[in-house]
Amino acid sequence: MVWDLNKEQLLRSIPLASACSISALAASQVHGGQFAAGFMDGSVRLYDIRTPKGLVCVTQPHTPRVERVVGIGFQPGLYPTKIVSASQAGDIQFLDIRNQNEAYLTINAHRGSLTAFAIHRHAPLVASCSAKQLIKVFNTEGERLDTIRYSPNFMAQKVGSATSLAFHPYQILLATGSTDAYVSIYADEINAHVS
Repeated sequence: MVWDLNKEQLLRSIPLASACSISALAASQVHGGQFAAGFMDGSVRLYDIRTPKGLVCVTQPHTPRVERVVGIGFQPGLYPTKIVSASQAGDIQFLDIRNQNEAYLTINAHRGSLTAFAIHRHAPLVASCSAKQLIKVFNTEGERLDTIRYSPNFMAQKVGSATSLAFHPYQILLATGSTDAYVSIYADEINAHVS
């Protein structure tokens, strides 16, 4: 269902066209009306509320492992056809809906147990974390930029594994939430020295 939040009205109901439930959802920041959905069966669907059927395309980037989509987002910049999707199996797929047969880039970020995924709104960055207490940051070319490992903090308490990730929309800041109720914020070296 698509709602107009200002008017508090239902605009439209869009059928999922799937027997599986949605496990990840993202709205386009560039093209209003477009949103991408990742499903429990590893499929990814692009919807546009401006089209009569709503469903624009269906692709199966994660089907070989049949793992649920943990996170999904639109690639930064003016790329309305490019979507990034991460599955629980640990792979991150860069998709172009103009070529629905295969991903144009695959990153094998974690060997299973991927728990969260984030894509920066403007910078060419993606991040993923695993149940093994590792957070990996990649650029949109597939190059790993950093690995963050959890270690005991200053009070000698071990920090739990991250279950959620979010980038600041305009700065290079990454926030993580973990199973032990801690929130951590990471900055790149440039931002760390500025403040």
